[in-house]
Amino acid sequence: MFKTLKRRALLLILIGTSFGVKAQQDPYYSHFKFNRTAYNPAAVGQKDEYICLSAIMHQQWLGFDDRTWVDRNTGAPVQGGEIQENVAPVTMNFNLNGQIRTNKGQKLHGGWGVSAFRDRLGFMSTTCMKFQGAYFIPVQGNFGRLSLGVDAGFTDFGFINPAFRYRQPNDPRIPSTGVSQSKFDLGFGVYYTQKRLTNTIEDFYVGASLSHLNGSTYNLVWMGGSNNYFLDQHLYFPIGATIFMANPAYELEPAILVKYNSKLQIDLNATVKYNQTYRAGLGYRQWGTIDALTVMLGYIKNELQVGYSYDITLSKIRTVSSGTHELMVAYCFQLHAPPPPPNKFYRGTRWL
Repeated sequence: MFKTLKRRALLLILIGTSFGVKAQQDPYYSHFKFNRTAYNPAAVGQKDEYICLSAIMHQQWLGFDDRTWVDRNTGAPVQGGEIQENVAPVTMNFNLNGQIRTNKGQKLHGGWGVSAFRDRLGFMSTTCMKFQGAYFIPVQGNFGRLSLGVDAGFTDFGFINPAFRYRQPNDPRIPSTGVSQSKFDLGFGVYYTQKRLTNTIEDFYVGASLSHLNGSTYNLVWMGGSNNYFLDQHLYFPIGATIFMANPAYELEPAILVKYNSKLQIDLNATVKYNQTYRAGLGYRQWGTIDALTVMLGYIKNELQVGYSYDITLSKIRTVSSGTHELMVAYCFQLHAPPPPPNKFYRGTRWL
């Protein structure tokens, strides 16, 4: 009974937080340093001569469910309630990006990209697709690179088959049916990379970006009521590098992502790469209070990277969930132009 009451309280907190203006609405990723283009358009096209794609599946708070006290179809009160499964957050993310070159591929101007995600939390669903472009400014004779980027697309927000546990039936501010709306979305970012920072630090990067620059308002209307929901701006500040260790077979990859919307949130991440093949490390996330400790494992094969992470929940949510799982796959490939046809020589009769 006590466990059930905790689950109800937690879901009410999640739903109540999402209705307010002050709340984090963008999804988070444990593998944030491997999908930087998801939150910063200026990060597209950073791998020279390659087109890169990545995908992430994020299953948060596995095992979290809730019990409603109304019938899903009729809305009538139900004695004992009905178990609602799959109310925990689930996020899917996909990114594709490359470089913009002219003069037969010799001159580098910038990068392009496409980023999309679908995030579901309880009965709320957010789907976003945006197109990205970046302009590169060489620094120190191409040793460093400053990138300015923008993204533009659409974000769809709404509710899917809502079955809220409302205390007062027919509340006009609580959705009674599935409803959603799509709005134009705009973002901006800056990003700086440097191939070598010191003798032992390479692939240094630092950036800043602002998502949902236009701050859309969703006016959702359903039978018997309506409500307005606001998509707030989110700030991101990533920084990271590769540090070579005494043993050349090992490389340390620290990264920090500072986020701000309603609260300051910090993600810390440090992995060790062994022999350019295996990766392992730990992460830590704090959002107001302690949130989670992350264990990360990875495998690298040429341009293919596969990563898995498990978040050990440190907040009170750990009493009603079995942690968070995330799977990441990234792959880069080159598009080589076909070789020119061989030269053909013809000899006349004089050369015979």
